[in-house]
Amino acid sequence: MMSNKTVLLYTIAAVAATGGLLFGFDTGVINVALPFIKQEWNLSETAEAWSVSAVLVGGMVGSLLSGRLADGLGRKRINILAALVFTAGSVLTAVASSEEILIAGRLLLGLAIGVVSFSVPLYIAEIAPGEIRGRLVTFFQLAITIGILISYLVGFSFAEAENGWRLMFGVGFVPAAILLAGMFFVPESPRWLVSKGRDEEARQVLNRLHETDRVDTEYQQIKRVNDEEKARKVDWRELFTKRLRIPFLIGIGIFLIQQFSGINAVIYYSTKIFNMSGFGSNTTSIMATVGVGVVNTLSTLVAVRFLDQWGRKPLLFVGLIGTAVSLATISFAFFFRESLGADLLRILSVGGVYVYIFFFAISLGPLGWLLISEVYPLRIRGFATSLGSFYHWFFDFWVSFTFPILAASSLGTNGGIFMIYTAVCLLGLLFARYIVFETKGMSLEDIERKWQKNPETSVSRT
Repeated sequence: MMSNKTVLLYTIAAVAATGGLLFGFDTGVINVALPFIKQEWNLSETAEAWSVSAVLVGGMVGSLLSGRLADGLGRKRINILAALVFTAGSVLTAVASSEEILIAGRLLLGLAIGVVSFSVPLYIAEIAPGEIRGRLVTFFQLAITIGILISYLVGFSFAEAENGWRLMFGVGFVPAAILLAGMFFVPESPRWLVSKGRDEEARQVLNRLHETDRVDTEYQQIKRVNDEEKARKVDWRELFTKRLRIPFLIGIGIFLIQQFSGINAVIYYSTKIFNMSGFGSNTTSIMATVGVGVVNTLSTLVAVRFLDQWGRKPLLFVGLIGTAVSLATISFAFFFRESLGADLLRILSVGGVYVYIFFFAISLGPLGWLLISEVYPLRIRGFATSLGSFYHWFFDFWVSFTFPILAASSLGTNGGIFMIYTAVCLLGLLFARYIVFETKGMSLEDIERKWQKNPETSVSRT
């Protein structure tokens, strides 16, 4: 049976992970709302692309600001600020009277998403004891997939309602209010408090959350690491040196392949994809899209269960092969749509999307955030991780912005766009073979010592 302090830790992590639920909801809801917005305002392909991609521009800005803001304001206050922005963005998108106001609201939501994608996992990691830290931090990733699923369910529920798309956006106010209210009742990170010289407050937080016989040891470890970091000169330019060439390439490459495999073309536009494959109505397409959310959530649970057991590279290889085959199937279905017939086209397109989501969610999905949290030295981990988050949003923007434009061209009607994503997955196999190294069973300190011992190849890539 869990102790009261462990139950409290899980509760705090769940409250903070509401930021991940908002992340998933506000990136996923545009998928189900967009067909109705486009119908009401007669959006061009460019306006449609901006309606989706504005969140990603905000995410880029938020990810770059998050490191400094979290260090200056504290983990708790930065999450409260993000909740306020989420609330404002949810209201603005729900009442938008023009596409320009809608895009402005989406920019606000993206700014908040960019912040929480850095600050929430950081906060959870810093309040948790080592033996359950990994489990608690995965609440955030799981919350993202649940948020996406909820957005699809909300979209299906309001598909036939008058001004249904406004209600879809407005629902985002509820988790935003929960995050805002909840963060007032959780403690500040003890590690941040020590970094600001507020040692007695840090001790009080540790006494509240950790078992009594471990508080002194935990506090002394935090103090020692904090003193060592203050005594060490940090130079962010170290990331770009020859010694850290492999971690640098991993930070860029994993998100480039992750995004250009087409994941967010599916997450944001699966309703459009299903309409392209011949579904008779938006409601039917949204129903199929709900299945995307269910598969995504259940597959993420598989990844959480087996990632440490099977290792990073085996899952990456399996995931890349699976995503390549499923994307090629979707491309084949669209290219031969006239000869396949309507029923077979729908079966291959929906089946291909579901299989693609499964293989992505057990590999490229969690491995992006995991690898960038593992491969960098402690001195520059905050900067490097923030930069990795920026790459995620940057590549995400270009995929999401270009998809509706390409989908309206011959590349969309003949399936060529999915063949491009297939080629990226196949190139990813070379990246997995020659760049990514296995970190299963290694502590962060073990990885860093490997870099120090062998700066050229650094860590065995087996």
